[in-house]
Amino acid sequence: MNMPEAPAVTNITLHNPSSCTCGRIIWLTMHCDSFAMNMGTCDVDARIDASIGTISQRKTFPPGMLKEVVAAIFWEMWNAWEPAEGIKVVAE
Repeated sequence: MNMPEAPAVTNITLHNPSSCTCGRIIWLTMHCDSFAMNMGTCDVDARIDASIGTISQRKTFPPGMLKEVVAAIFWEMWNAWEPAEGIKVVAE
């Protein structure tokens, strides 16, 4: 028995995690319920505060550690985030 093929779904949004520090900072500013970042100086530590729902992070760190700290906060927020629509890629 031949069955007609179901129409393909072509309007699914795929959410891929950013792989660069700038892209991760932009994502955090757009998707966190609250996000604040102070870049610091050679004499003053940098700081990031971010939260999504009940998950929150507050990190104070030397400015030279920006890439590592942004990555850690990004992955925690990414894993807590639920997109309104589409599919989220969860592999790190």
